[in-house]
Amino acid sequence: MKNFIYTGYILLFLSMTVFWGSCEKDGYVKYETDYASLRFEYTAAGNDSIVYSFALHPDEKEGVVKIPFKLIGMAVSQNRTVGVEIVPDKTTAKEGEDFEIVRRTLSADSIVDSLQIKVKKTAKLDEGSLYIVLRLCSNENFAAAPINGDTYRIVMSNILVEPVGWPFGEYSRIKHQFVIKVTGVATDYDKWNTSDRIYYTSMLNQALYEYNKAHPGKPLRDENGLPVTF
Repeated sequence: MKNFIYTGYILLFLSMTVFWGSCEKDGYVKYETDYASLRFEYTAAGNDSIVYSFALHPDEKEGVVKIPFKLIGMAVSQNRTVGVEIVPDKTTAKEGEDFEIVRRTLSADSIVDSLQIKVKKTAKLDEGSLYIVLRLCSNENFAAAPINGDTYRIVMSNILVEPVGWPFGEYSRIKHQFVIKVTGVATDYDKWNTSDRIYYTSMLNQALYEYNKAHPGKPLRDENGLPVTF
């Protein structure tokens, strides 16, 4: 009798494992059920927003922001439309005038993809930043996203703002302008390795030395009146 009960527990455990079980490859969990949902991929813990500044693209009237998301479930061999909604009480930009959602699709056989949002340079940005807050929602293809991965914010700006991975100490717009002028690099500093940082810092210090030498008594200062250093 005890052996029969023990065997029954084993069979029950195995049946639950088949139903709920999953295999993991490269950090991706593939579910054995037909459950499917999505979640936004954040660049770092708690970092659920991105800044798009037209100050970095002075000749452009429009730009495209890509927001990555990841499948929870199994890939299928057809495109699937993603459910996404605008959070009105947190969004100050106006759809159709300031931005458009131009792509909301999970491609066939994919587990990662991205929403594509077209942002537009309008006179409103001269008055201050605009915000777009998006939420993944359920539709005929996907269940509702988990609450710790369902929202993403885009900040639209017409001024320089501190980019992700800024490696040059205290941030200032004047310093940022100098970096762009000298290096030609405006963003993606988080992708630099140690050698990159050493190389560009040396370049900037040399350029700063030449600038200050050419302006005796008037060293380069930031918008707060502090001397620029690297």
